[in-house]
Amino acid sequence: MNEIHRGTSLKLDVQRLTALWGFSEAALGGILHILKVPLTGLLIGGAAVFFISLIARYAESPSQILKSTLVVILIKAVVTPFIPLNSYFAVSLQGGLGYLFFRFIPSYRFSAILLGMITLSFSAFQKLFIITFMFGNAFWESIDSFVKFILAQLPLLNHLHTPSASLIIVSVYAAIHVIGGLYVGIKANRIDKWLERKTASFDINVLKNSPDNPIFEPRKHSKKRRWWQRKSGIIILTFSLILVILSYIFPQLGKSTSTNIFIMIIRSIAITLIWFKIISPFILKHFKKFIEKRKFEHASEVNKITAQFPAFKKVVNYCWNQSAEHAGVKRVYRFLSNSLALLLIIDLTNEQD
Repeated sequence: MNEIHRGTSLKLDVQRLTALWGFSEAALGGILHILKVPLTGLLIGGAAVFFISLIARYAESPSQILKSTLVVILIKAVVTPFIPLNSYFAVSLQGGLGYLFFRFIPSYRFSAILLGMITLSFSAFQKLFIITFMFGNAFWESIDSFVKFILAQLPLLNHLHTPSASLIIVSVYAAIHVIGGLYVGIKANRIDKWLERKTASFDINVLKNSPDNPIFEPRKHSKKRRWWQRKSGIIILTFSLILVILSYIFPQLGKSTSTNIFIMIIRSIAITLIWFKIISPFILKHFKKFIEKRKFEHASEVNKITAQFPAFKKVVNYCWNQSAEHAGVKRVYRFLSNSLALLLIIDLTNEQD
């Protein structure tokens, strides 16, 4: 029978926290993708900051963060072996910064907030850097040119100073991640009171008989798609095509617009091919050797953690069903909040028997 640990003296188990971090990295992202939740990367990164902060709080030494980081990387390699290299890099960076902050900064509160703000800001700028590297400055210049053209067609706005649309997009995107990191850091500091409030609100008796939902079953691996085969790539290509057509119809857009867009697309395709055909296979070959050696050394721990994933998925399914009375953003927030709290406080040991 499942049991909730009640009371103010709750001490979270480090192995459980490591398992939940591994679950969020290896499975939760797929679940959020299935549910079409926006800003999935922000949520997964925020969960990582949260679990690292709790590991630092309940572990005997900050060095446990590095040990947990390695285990999470191994879990990702076992459960989702086809993920890109930057995903492993993100986990390594989060764990490494977490160790440094909690090891050398005396204030736990400040360390948790700093970890959240820096790691999530890095996540945001990493994506922006990749876009700029792939498409060059022509991508942002095209956005500015398009927005200026649209505003120029509006009689009330054609005499106003046109702000840089690309700068606004970058600023808003970065601000969302910084605020998200601040929120997660503050929440990690208030975990005790938050869990006490959440514990009182759960009726766990129905969880034991909660039916499994096939929506949360792991997806079959599909071949890695290039950027132009993804939704974001299709949007960029469509936007580029529209801008090329407009540049011929309306000369005020600039004669060089279409040329810049063609160069931008050719550049991105060339970089993609070089990465997937030359650089990535070389790095993966050596990285897999490292992973295989470490998997053997930590096989028992990794197997013990991944064995808990079916029970974790059942809890997540229960929370999704319980949030059905809400809709939109409110349902997503209630679902994630209840899932996190219940996974932290419920005793699932008998679930594995």
